Amino acid sequence: MQSSQTTVLDKFLGEVDRIVHDRNGVELQAFLVIEPPFNSLYETMIAEIRRTYPKGKEGALEQRCSRMLKEAGPDAEGATWTIFVKFMASYLSFIRDVDPSNLLDTYNILSELQQKANSALTSPSRGIVILPTVIAYARVFARLAIGLDRNPELIAHLVIQSDSEEDGRRETLPERAANILRTAFVTCLNDRGTASGGVKDGKPDGKKVGIYKIANLCLKILFQCDKKMNAEQIFTNIYNQSPPLSIYPASERVTYLYYLGRFHFSTGHFYPAQMALQAAYDQCLASPACVGQRRLILIYLVAANMILGRFPTQSLYDRPEAAGLQAIFQPIIHTLIRGDLENFKRLVDWQSPNAPWLMQRYTMLLQISRLCEVIVWRSLFRRAFILTGVQGDNETRRAPTLDLNYVLALFIYLDKRALHPPERLDKFGPAPEPPPEAYYIDPEFVGADGKPLEGYHATVSLPSMLNIESKCSSLISQGFMNGFISHKLKRFAIKGAKEKGSALAAGWPKFWDVIKAEAPPDCPGWKQDAASSRAGGRFGPGMVVNLSNARPVGSGPLG
Repeated sequence: MQSSQTTVLDKFLGEVDRIVHDRNGVELQAFLVIEPPFNSLYETMIAEIRRTYPKGKEGALEQRCSRMLKEAGPDAEGATWTIFVKFMASYLSFIRDVDPSNLLDTYNILSELQQKANSALTSPSRGIVILPTVIAYARVFARLAIGLDRNPELIAHLVIQSDSEEDGRRETLPERAANILRTAFVTCLNDRGTASGGVKDGKPDGKKVGIYKIANLCLKILFQCDKKMNAEQIFTNIYNQSPPLSIYPASERVTYLYYLGRFHFSTGHFYPAQMALQAAYDQCLASPACVGQRRLILIYLVAANMILGRFPTQSLYDRPEAAGLQAIFQPIIHTLIRGDLENFKRLVDWQSPNAPWLMQRYTMLLQISRLCEVIVWRSLFRRAFILTGVQGDNETRRAPTLDLNYVLALFIYLDKRALHPPERLDKFGPAPEPPPEAYYIDPEFVGADGKPLEGYHATVSLPSMLNIESKCSSLISQGFMNGFISHKLKRFAIKGAKEKGSALAAGWPKFWDVIKAEAPPDCPGWKQDAASSRAGGRFGPGMVVNLSNARPVGSGPLG
């Protein structure tokens, strides 16, 4: 009786059984659609399911799937694929119940379906068949999770308590989605039924073909919901276990390198950030269709390089994807080159016109204001030397020197001017005393320094000689200035002027050159070819070490 009532369902399950027998994962994914609107054949099948297997009869529906799906039975080794039957029952329940107008319910039932698909993927012999379906569902699931995150009013009352966290940390719906997709990612990463290294004929083998597709969806969710630090384990696992990134399609490479670059940017590792972002930008198609992607990469690439003392050229600003970026970045870069501390502080202030763009939209204002100030210091010391420095004498071997009192005067002058709005200042006049608003103390913090309130007068912190000596010492220790300080004479002496040909070249090496010389050659999280380790990359699990020229222990150094 039931068969006559579910004619379309029976044919559908029969076709699914045939597809599994043929091991045609792409066709299976095309069959198991989950996004409405469904075509008329699916609508007929959905009506049959609602009539014969309404809510509450999921057990009977699973039994029907078990009878129809013969290919889920024992294989040559006696292993069954029972979880695929459960997945199919969950799929049929999903299309029966899904209501696109109710995003929360859709999230919950799609979450269950995705987990069943992930479980079916774990089958060593047959899981590969469902991989395209897992990836297709993951894309929809990620899009839904991001949509919910962008509409927080829909999920404000739905915070899920994570059972795995003893400290009571709460897991958001996007985080939960990322963790569910991470399960599929780990399954692909750990696939053992592949050729050596997971590479066959220069391409990913087995389930490893899905590593970066699923990882990129996890990363997209985590970055959208501002949980970037949760991405660290993904990057670590890929670095240790994945085949080389270079064998994957360009779209996957570019997306992964973009997120890797942003992760390093957010954690303060700007050299690896620019490595990943530069590679993403170079590999992203320079076509009108990709201008948006190239622009997004370029914004973070320019910011990372700017922090490292490497500035864009006019030809870069002239590219379509760089439209409007010169007006935002170039004024800041101009202050870095000139040592213009006054205008630098204005441009990176939270009240500056570009602050919302830099802070709220791209979250890079804090990094620029905190780290680019070091470049301003270096340029200001250099500028002070040009104006007041003693050039030295090669014949008497007197080193070029800079009186730090002049540097202190410059810092105080520019700091005072930065406290005033530009319209109150003479362009070249003396710096006025700090304005009254500079002495303002929020009532909540009055007395916070422990001083008695009676007779208390607020002060403005201006640079002292100790501050200048500290800045100078810091620049020397980092290699951005070359020389030493005479604390007794309050002078900075430059070393190597004769060898370099000038005091400026010797005392102030190029900022980018110093950074590049000290930077490690590899980018953590970017799995490159095995040859990269021989070129000096960091060794770790999953990397190949060439021992062909190794000598016995204790044989001594090479002659």
